[in-house]
Amino acid sequence: MKPAKDLQSNPYWEFPRSPSNESHPETCCNVKSKLVKPTLAVAAHLAGTLLFTTFAQAEDEGTRPAWGDQGDGTFRNPILWMDYNNPCVFHAGDHYYLTAATHHYMGMPLLKSKDLVNWSHAGRIYSHLRPLSDDFNFPGKAYAAGSQDAEVGYHDGIYYLYNWSTRYRGFLTTARNPEGPWTPVRKINEDIGGDHEDPCPFWDESGKGYLLLVGNPGPLKIYPLNSSFDGIEGKGTTLISDILPKGPQILKRAGYYYILVARTGPHKAQLAYRSRSLLGPYEGRLLFEGRKQGMQAAQGSMVQVKGDEWAFVHHEYDMDSVYGRRVYLQPAGWRDDWPWIGEDPDGDGVGQPVGIDKPFEKPTLAPQPAGTPRSSDEFDTPEIADQWMWNHHPDDALISLIKRPGWLQMTAKAINTSGGFSQHPRQEVKFFEDHLLFAHNTLVQRIHGEVSTVTTHLDASGMRDGQRAGLCTLSGDYTWIGISQDRGIRRLAFVKGDAKSGPGIPEFGPELSSPTVWLRLEYKKAKGVLLYSLDGVSFKPLGPLEYSYRSTWYEGTKVGLFSYNRSDATGGGVAAFDFFHQDHDGPDPTRP
Repeated sequence: MKPAKDLQSNPYWEFPRSPSNESHPETCCNVKSKLVKPTLAVAAHLAGTLLFTTFAQAEDEGTRPAWGDQGDGTFRNPILWMDYNNPCVFHAGDHYYLTAATHHYMGMPLLKSKDLVNWSHAGRIYSHLRPLSDDFNFPGKAYAAGSQDAEVGYHDGIYYLYNWSTRYRGFLTTARNPEGPWTPVRKINEDIGGDHEDPCPFWDESGKGYLLLVGNPGPLKIYPLNSSFDGIEGKGTTLISDILPKGPQILKRAGYYYILVARTGPHKAQLAYRSRSLLGPYEGRLLFEGRKQGMQAAQGSMVQVKGDEWAFVHHEYDMDSVYGRRVYLQPAGWRDDWPWIGEDPDGDGVGQPVGIDKPFEKPTLAPQPAGTPRSSDEFDTPEIADQWMWNHHPDDALISLIKRPGWLQMTAKAINTSGGFSQHPRQEVKFFEDHLLFAHNTLVQRIHGEVSTVTTHLDASGMRDGQRAGLCTLSGDYTWIGISQDRGIRRLAFVKGDAKSGPGIPEFGPELSSPTVWLRLEYKKAKGVLLYSLDGVSFKPLGPLEYSYRSTWYEGTKVGLFSYNRSDATGGGVAAFDFFHQDHDGPDPTRP
């Protein structure tokens, strides 16, 4: 057993330089990931495991952020209390980058960070999947399909993002810079049959490319790629079949090939497999689980710190969580040629999550202000901001941020009348009139935190009969509050609905004599209330006072804006939104 390290003897390490191409083959999916070692974060080796230092609760705990950067050199997990599920983290230049699954939502996100705790938007990798299928043109036809677990690899100066839709098969996009431009997505040429997901690329020392794929359900297999890395050759070789794996990550170190995977089942966990040969055989070991904390902790990216010091960025593996799958940061490293993750207080060799009950010291990286990905919008830019996602392929002709500067104008379109099927759970999504799940022009973003307040200001002066517009929450079930216009009368309305039963009977509020109204969602611990105001000061609830949200289709509940017409309406009406403000309980640099 190694002795505990002396905290006083650890030197400060400078921020790492950009990786060279030669260093890429030794890292996860050939992307060089670096994290400067936290100089004050080393507490002890418990059973040979390096731990981040825990900190006592501060006296002013009630005034500190409930998650993320605590503003005093520490952080709390989750670092992102929002739905960035299936995170992939990689390093380029002086930033780390994170991308995540979005399924049917259009807008593959790209976040960046210098300290692995505070993240901001860095653009989108792609905004549509038109080469994949026309189904995404029609809301209601392809829920839960699309962008599943993507993985980014680096080879010979090019970044490759591979993704795989169980229904629509594999696709990729490439760029020479993580912040783009990325090429339009293109299909992977293959004839391997069966259902798959969770691709991860790998290049060996000769430059030969491979793609790891997980069956859905099924074993983990590896497939050779063609010389342009956009086609699969052969039927592949099975690498792991003793568990049902998810989210593979492959790297090479000290003569071993390592595959990190999440185990599915009643107690999800993170495992590692190793072999001297890329094609196996592999031996496995349980690394990390959150059973003692009541968490399904697994699936993410193990990224290099310096030398044998690493970190693990993962999601909470609970697809039914109304918050979606939140993102966590754990210490990690190597011992006896095996990786370890988290802390091991009982010495059983299986790591546990840190930073939940008490704050932990942040990694010693380049200084970065406390904050979270952008969640508010003044609509003062000519293009849609990066936090937004469409519920379908966007139609640029229906939106404008320049016709009325400082406002988002959404032109209504008749709802899609063609039903479809969701991918998970596999269920028919039937068409119903006035059903938000079939509405074009539905623009949403992630709800931030356990406690959040969302407010917007709607001008309905351009609306027409048969049009609805307002503020919504969206998942397999949904709620909305807004304006319903029929026979020249505008009325406030609350509606709830779901994929199985369609929309419920509207609960109407007052008729409007003025075309403007303020709309609000007050959200706390997965429950919420929708409110309206006629003066922007005094808000009144409409609908249930405590609505219990739930999540389906692999994604947490989203919040956003919409404007649509009934299928029998003439269309063309305009709803204009002045701003979208989301205040939450996470880090906020403007909060005293």
